[in-house]
Amino acid sequence: MERAEMETFLTLCEELHFGRTAERLHVTTGLVSRTVKRIERRIGAPLFERSSRRVALTTVGEGLREDLQPLWDGIGRALRRAERAGSGVTGTLTVGFMGAQNGRVVHAARAVFEHRNPHGAVRVVETQLQQHAEQLREGSADLLLTTLPVDEPDLTVGAVVTRGPRFLVLPAAHRLADRGTVTLEDLGGETFVDLPGCVPDYFVDFHMPRRTPGGRAVGRHPEPCGTYAEALALVAAGRAMVPGDGQLPLLYRRPDLRFVRVSDAPPVEQGLVWRGRDDADPRVRAFADAVQEVAPALAPPGVAPVAPVAPAR
Repeated sequence: MERAEMETFLTLCEELHFGRTAERLHVTTGLVSRTVKRIERRIGAPLFERSSRRVALTTVGEGLREDLQPLWDGIGRALRRAERAGSGVTGTLTVGFMGAQNGRVVHAARAVFEHRNPHGAVRVVETQLQQHAEQLREGSADLLLTTLPVDEPDLTVGAVVTRGPRFLVLPAAHRLADRGTVTLEDLGGETFVDLPGCVPDYFVDFHMPRRTPGGRAVGRHPEPCGTYAEALALVAAGRAMVPGDGQLPLLYRRPDLRFVRVSDAPPVEQGLVWRGRDDADPRVRAFADAVQEVAPALAPPGVAPVAPVAPAR
């Protein structure tokens, strides 16, 4: 397939509308239709079911999309690498990470980045719960691989790197500790840890809701925790519980703690964040590409790597 054919087919897979596909590609609807028919004749089977009301992928079309998408993403990364090689990526990029698993990904991406960009360098630093995205604003980091959500007008949220189930860390003697899974409703009357006031409410409330779906209150401990080690110490003392993702049972297993999956909570996402004014910085783009390449092989069991997507504000 020619590159233009791949682009037309994959764009139509996303839009499922010939007119919107033509708008995105800056071509006519007729050209989109002719291109798809040409591919279908070559394959010998329809790729889309068309009617006056809807466009849908056939089984053959879905299979072709699954096979082509990684190749198309790879072409995009290859072109961006060539552009960076032509323009030159120089200077030091400071990258922060939150959590041990993100630290593994950042260091693996650092090796890829520095191999491809011999005149560029990466300095790795840690970010703690109480910092959220503040390192970006104060200039002590240029890019973060951190727990989402981050919803700040001056920051860009790029690719979501992994997405996995939510876990709770409980004291070993807790009433829910021996359960295989729990629901959000089971947490009524319990107490979460709390975070310092500098962490935005939207982040805290997303990970530690104040009420169950049925309206029962969930408390917060009066002593905020600035680091995960502080939070786990509070849990082990039987004073609170703390949420997290699939890396918890792997990295923090202790005899005084138990890890229970929350079956109906939204997943925990880890993603890349940088300053909006750095959107065009080739170092940021180069490192983001490296993270997306190395992350799938490093994802903990049960945590799904997320396919590369274009960054969005």
